[in-house]
Amino acid sequence: MARPAKPERKAELLSAILDYLMDKTLAELTFRSLAEGLGISAYVLVYHFGSREQLVNEIIRSIESRLDSMRGTDVRDIDREAWKAYLLESWEWTMAQRNRHLARLEFEATAQDIVAAEPRGTSQENFRMLHHKTRDWLLVQGIPAEFADTDARLFTSTFYGLQFDFVVMNQPEAATKAFELMLTVFFNNLESRLAAAGPQP
Repeated sequence: MARPAKPERKAELLSAILDYLMDKTLAELTFRSLAEGLGISAYVLVYHFGSREQLVNEIIRSIESRLDSMRGTDVRDIDREAWKAYLLESWEWTMAQRNRHLARLEFEATAQDIVAAEPRGTSQENFRMLHHKTRDWLLVQGIPAEFADTDARLFTSTFYGLQFDFVVMNQPEAATKAFELMLTVFFNNLESRLAAAGPQP
């Protein structure tokens, strides 16, 4: 009877795999190259991850886990300062060089997913989640429904776009200035929408 895999060992392997991928792509990843790079047997990888596809899924799931706190948050519990603080914290995470490469891998997986026979769908789910959370938060703030969805999509697309800017250009200061401007525009637009809508009941 096979021994059950130890979750802590799998977590250790995932961390080592992410380190290994800092200067590599998902497209070139094989069990053999990974095992050689980590100095372990390919059997260890098969034992813990099953197949290459399952391994890639675990890699992407690990990277995307940073969104779990937002996924489980009720937007009614987030005031403006807390929302801004969350966005700034998320951006700070992105600006680390290691996380730049994790975002690079995430974008690579997204591009592959578009043409995959069996797409993971997680990139769409994450975009949709942030879009909907932002839309619902704007509705809670009092933004009329006819504006909230479009404003939220603009915000979400800009947020992802600036992450891509940093991944491609590797100019953290310039990307951060643009991000700070985006936040200013977002909150100014919020105030303008509320002023145009008039007093809330």
